[in-house]
Amino acid sequence: MSRMLNRVAAAGWFLAVPACTTVREVAHAQFIPQHRPALVWVTTTSNAILAVAQPQIDGDTLRGTWAGTQTPLAIPLHRVKSVHAKTPARARTVLVVATVGLMAGIMFRPTHSTSAPVDPCPTGDHDEC
Repeated sequence: MSRMLNRVAAAGWFLAVPACTTVREVAHAQFIPQHRPALVWVTTTSNAILAVAQPQIDGDTLRGTWAGTQTPLAIPLHRVKSVHAKTPARARTVLVVATVGLMAGIMFRPTHSTSAPVDPCPTGDHDEC
Protein backbone atom coordinates (compact mmCIF):
# COMPACT_ATOMS: atom_id res chain seq x y z
CA MET A 1 0.00 0.00 0.00
CA SER A 2 2.83 2.39 0.87
CA ARG A 3 4.48 1.89 -2.52
CA MET A 4 1.23 2.67 -4.28
CA LEU A 5 0.78 5.88 -2.26
CA ASN A 6 4.35 6.91 -3.08
CA ARG A 7 3.68 6.35 -6.77
CA VAL A 8 0.44 8.32 -6.61
CA ALA A 9 2.24 11.18 -4.82
CA ALA A 10 5.08 11.14 -7.36
CA ALA A 11 2.63 11.16 -10.27
CA GLY A 12 0.76 14.05 -8.65
CA TRP A 13 3.92 16.15 -8.37
CA PHE A 14 4.95 15.22 -11.91
CA LEU A 15 1.61 16.42 -13.24
CA ALA A 16 1.54 19.49 -10.96
CA VAL A 17 4.91 20.97 -11.88
CA PRO A 18 3.78 22.31 -15.31
CA ALA A 19 0.92 24.10 -13.53
CA CYS A 20 3.50 26.32 -11.85
CA THR A 21 4.37 28.10 -15.11
CA THR A 22 2.46 29.69 -17.94
CA VAL A 23 3.38 31.15 -21.31
CA ARG A 24 2.39 34.80 -21.56
CA GLU A 25 3.29 37.93 -23.44
CA VAL A 26 6.16 39.83 -21.85
CA ALA A 27 7.69 43.29 -22.20
CA HIS A 28 10.74 41.94 -24.00
CA ALA A 29 12.98 44.98 -23.52
CA GLN A 30 12.81 44.53 -19.73
CA PHE A 31 11.99 40.83 -19.34
CA ILE A 32 14.81 39.32 -21.41
CA PRO A 33 17.71 41.16 -19.69
CA GLN A 34 16.22 40.68 -16.20
CA HIS A 35 15.18 37.02 -16.43
CA ARG A 36 17.48 35.61 -19.12
CA PRO A 37 14.97 33.03 -20.37
CA ALA A 38 16.29 30.02 -22.24
CA LEU A 39 13.57 30.32 -24.89
CA VAL A 40 11.07 32.90 -26.11
CA TRP A 41 8.54 32.91 -28.92
CA VAL A 42 8.70 36.02 -31.10
CA THR A 43 5.85 37.14 -33.35
CA THR A 44 7.16 39.46 -36.04
CA THR A 45 5.26 42.27 -37.74
CA SER A 46 4.74 39.86 -40.68
CA ASN A 47 3.02 37.44 -38.21
CA ALA A 48 5.82 34.85 -38.38
CA ILE A 49 6.34 33.04 -35.08
CA LEU A 50 9.97 32.23 -34.27
CA ALA A 51 11.27 30.19 -31.34
CA VAL A 52 14.43 31.98 -30.21
CA ALA A 53 16.86 30.23 -27.85
CA GLN A 54 19.19 32.17 -25.54
CA PRO A 55 17.64 35.54 -26.45
CA GLN A 56 19.33 38.80 -25.59
CA ILE A 57 18.64 42.42 -26.35
CA ASP A 58 21.58 44.05 -28.13
CA GLY A 59 20.81 47.72 -28.72
CA ASP A 60 17.87 47.80 -31.13
CA THR A 61 18.10 44.08 -32.00
CA LEU A 62 16.86 40.86 -30.43
CA ARG A 63 19.57 38.24 -30.88
CA GLY A 64 19.68 34.52 -30.19
CA THR A 65 19.68 31.25 -32.07
CA TRP A 66 16.97 29.33 -33.84
CA ALA A 67 15.58 26.92 -31.24
CA GLY A 68 17.03 23.44 -31.74
CA THR A 69 19.96 24.67 -33.82
CA GLN A 70 23.01 26.82 -33.32
CA THR A 71 22.10 29.08 -36.25
CA PRO A 72 22.40 32.73 -35.17
CA LEU A 73 19.31 34.89 -35.42
CA ALA A 74 18.93 38.69 -35.28
CA ILE A 75 15.59 40.49 -35.39
CA PRO A 76 15.39 44.29 -35.36
CA LEU A 77 13.13 45.36 -32.47
CA HIS A 78 10.95 47.44 -34.80
CA ARG A 79 10.04 44.11 -36.51
CA VAL A 80 8.97 42.49 -33.21
CA LYS A 81 5.20 42.50 -32.71
CA SER A 82 5.20 40.49 -29.45
CA VAL A 83 7.32 38.16 -27.34
CA HIS A 84 5.98 35.28 -25.25
CA ALA A 85 7.92 33.45 -22.53
CA LYS A 86 7.36 30.98 -19.72
CA THR A 87 6.73 32.82 -16.48
CA PRO A 88 5.72 31.74 -12.97
CA ALA A 89 2.00 31.18 -12.49
CA ARG A 90 1.76 32.17 -8.82
CA ALA A 91 -2.01 31.69 -8.44
CA ARG A 92 -1.83 28.24 -10.03
CA THR A 93 1.14 27.33 -7.86
CA VAL A 94 -0.76 28.25 -4.68
CA LEU A 95 -3.75 26.23 -5.90
CA VAL A 96 -1.59 23.19 -6.73
CA VAL A 97 0.25 23.27 -3.39
CA ALA A 98 -3.04 23.60 -1.49
CA THR A 99 -4.62 20.76 -3.48
CA VAL A 100 -1.62 18.46 -3.03
CA GLY A 101 -1.53 19.27 0.69
CA LEU A 102 -5.23 18.53 1.05
CA MET A 103 -4.89 15.25 -0.86
CA ALA A 104 -1.87 14.24 1.25
CA GLY A 105 -3.87 15.03 4.40
CA ILE A 106 -6.73 12.86 3.20
CA MET A 107 -4.49 10.00 2.07
CA PHE A 108 -2.34 9.87 5.18
CA ARG A 109 -4.86 10.63 7.94
CA PRO A 110 -5.10 8.03 10.67
CA THR A 111 -7.96 5.61 10.13
CA HIS A 112 -8.18 4.48 13.76
CA SER A 113 -7.59 5.96 17.17
CA THR A 114 -4.13 5.48 18.64
CA SER A 115 -5.12 6.52 22.16
CA ALA A 116 -5.62 3.97 24.94
CA PRO A 117 -9.23 3.21 25.93
CA VAL A 118 -10.51 5.11 28.95
CA ASP A 119 -11.15 2.99 32.02
CA PRO A 120 -14.75 3.71 33.16
CA CYS A 121 -13.84 2.80 36.73
CA PRO A 122 -11.29 5.37 37.97
CA THR A 123 -10.64 3.55 41.26
CA GLY A 124 -9.58 0.39 39.48
CA ASP A 125 -11.99 -1.73 41.54
CA HIS A 126 -14.26 -3.09 38.85
CA ASP A 127 -16.49 -4.86 41.37
CA GLU A 128 -17.69 -1.50 42.74
CA CYS A 129 -18.33 0.13 39.34
